Amino acid sequence: MSRLKGRIAVVMVHGMGNQFPMDTLRGFADALKPEGEIEYSSPNRITDDTETRRLSFRHEKYDFFEYYWAPYVEEPGITETMIWSFKLLFFKKPSKSLSKHILFVRLFIGFVILMLAAIGFGVYKIIELNNIKLLIATFIGTLIVLVLKAGWELLSKTIAGAITKSVGDVVKYTVPSPDNIASRDTIRKHGIELLKNLHEAKNNNESFKYAKIMVVAHSLGTIVAYDILSSLFAEYNDKYSNIPDTIKQEMLEKVKNESVNPGENYQELQEELFDEYRNLGSEWKVSHFITIGSPLTHAPMLVVRSEEEFEKKKNQREYPTSPPVMDEHDKNFAFNQQFKRKDKEPRDIKILHHAAHFAETKWTNIYFKNDWIGGKLSDEFGKGIKDVPLKAKGSLVSWVPLLSHTKYWDKNQVGSVNELKSIFNLIQSEEVNKKDLPNQEQPLSA
Repeated sequence: MSRLKGRIAVVMVHGMGNQFPMDTLRGFADALKPEGEIEYSSPNRITDDTETRRLSFRHEKYDFFEYYWAPYVEEPGITETMIWSFKLLFFKKPSKSLSKHILFVRLFIGFVILMLAAIGFGVYKIIELNNIKLLIATFIGTLIVLVLKAGWELLSKTIAGAITKSVGDVVKYTVPSPDNIASRDTIRKHGIELLKNLHEAKNNNESFKYAKIMVVAHSLGTIVAYDILSSLFAEYNDKYSNIPDTIKQEMLEKVKNESVNPGENYQELQEELFDEYRNLGSEWKVSHFITIGSPLTHAPMLVVRSEEEFEKKKNQREYPTSPPVMDEHDKNFAFNQQFKRKDKEPRDIKILHHAAHFAETKWTNIYFKNDWIGGKLSDEFGKGIKDVPLKAKGSLVSWVPLLSHTKYWDKNQVGSVNELKSIFNLIQSEEVNKKDLPNQEQPLSA
């Protein structure tokens, strides 16, 4: 964790499906809560959203917020979802993560289609063999249609409905068709508003409330959060205040050199660079991005039309990477900019380009090995990402594909819960005497 003092805002971005407000955040915070801690639920006070609240622990420095974006998605029909799924699975080159499973998925879908065809053919043969007269055949046919319609209605409200509400969110958010643009834009703008308000939140004494912000996202929420951070940093990369007289940027050079071939200490250098930029007056406060079960592993087939298009957009800085893409001419991801200061000499600072936030913002990606939705991200978005592959606990959860996707902060999943606690430094804090820690009810300071 960065060594800058002050409270930390944690923003949880929920995944796909018909999510209820605060369900994801409550489960996540409860899993991280140190033994014996007291959890508080307070009014949001950051946005006008009355459905979400702030969660916090009595002796810890974290305030947890949820970005609840589910209401901004219009659910697609079952037909639209099925057509999208069919195109994705049969007409697009599978991602690296899905390539080892795609044959099984295609065979399974083919088997289901054959079974339905066999049932239809069987019904036809029964009618044909029994030489049923036209009137009886019409009656039975009508009855079958009504039964099938009732069954379809039931199915659409249960299994198929659940699939549509989950997969449908992916369709609506990842496909930039004219029908989806307004929804995508609304989702991003509300997320940007929340993070901006956290950047600028102040205490009663006018000091900034939060020194750092951590963004945590699950499932489809990782794509939403990724897009939000990409748009937001473009507004903050050149925002500086309280610029000191002496400008030292030693860590920038170290991170740039390490970016050629990121090693195990890359995140430690990023942490130092984040501190360095904050000390220079940078207003960017997102220190860590944590993705959990992220479908970004399928980005070349999910968010673009081809692998070639994905690579092109990364090189054009449309899709930020870790490490950031360097300029072709000066082989750097930072450039000089002069800042004027009131009643003082102006100062030159090397600032990061608009898509270089992952030079200073650490990106950790957690996934279960049998979670076909999530997977490794460093192959697609850069070797600066710390991938954490884990095996889900439990015979059923560890073997059945996709069953582990919603279990990452289940208390039975000790591996993933401890990994998250270590990122938040809450494993060590459980051993600290709580009497020696500041009470969270005291006035907050930056």
